[in-house]
Amino acid sequence: MAMLGTVGSNLTRYGCPACHCNDRLRHLWLYMDKTGLATRLAGSDVLHLAPEPGLERIIADLEPATYVRGDLNPTQPGHQRLDVESLPFADETFDLAICNHVLEHVNSPMRALHELFRCLRPGGLLIAQTPFAPAMHNTLELHERPDPQTAHLLFGQEDHVRLFGGDITRYFHAAGFEGELLQHTTLLPDFSPTEYGCNEHEPFFVFWKPATHAAERANRTAGEAATVC
Repeated sequence: MAMLGTVGSNLTRYGCPACHCNDRLRHLWLYMDKTGLATRLAGSDVLHLAPEPGLERIIADLEPATYVRGDLNPTQPGHQRLDVESLPFADETFDLAICNHVLEHVNSPMRALHELFRCLRPGGLLIAQTPFAPAMHNTLELHERPDPQTAHLLFGQEDHVRLFGGDITRYFHAAGFEGELLQHTTLLPDFSPTEYGCNEHEPFFVFWKPATHAAERANRTAGEAATVC
């Protein structure tokens, strides 16, 4: 992972001895606060998959209108059993979806991203942090799920099934999302990664469903129908 320049947790700045949060969670909250997302949570409809305990408490305290929390194998009270590749929600249900460190586990990241796109309202946001190796041109993935030893060697963790490469944003764009990875130096230039205990190489994975998506789709369908007629 080090040879490939994989971006994930920085274990030298990892756990907080007071609240037990890790560097990824601190960095994520700094990003959400800096971009104003924190102030938009009140009254919003939020979907949180594989919720991080620290972030879950913060979001709940901000009083979203709806706060759905779920996991493929839930162990906490109030968590639903949810499969991100087949979500049981109607189209355009949520304003914000948070799905951190999930896409490296699923069978099909494209199916998961299409489901998240479907469930978001036009203009809705997706936050989906995930480890990746920008030095690799393409994502590394096998035809079949590897055994734990192989997964640990190739992907850095026994239950990972891929290591995303520099092509990672193409997955989001192919699902219909807009946006690019936002770098620490762009969003948090005055925040010392050493002082705040985070990995300055980890960007903010925030993407959005175009606000005009529904209208464009309707116009395209009408145009195609007119052509046929």
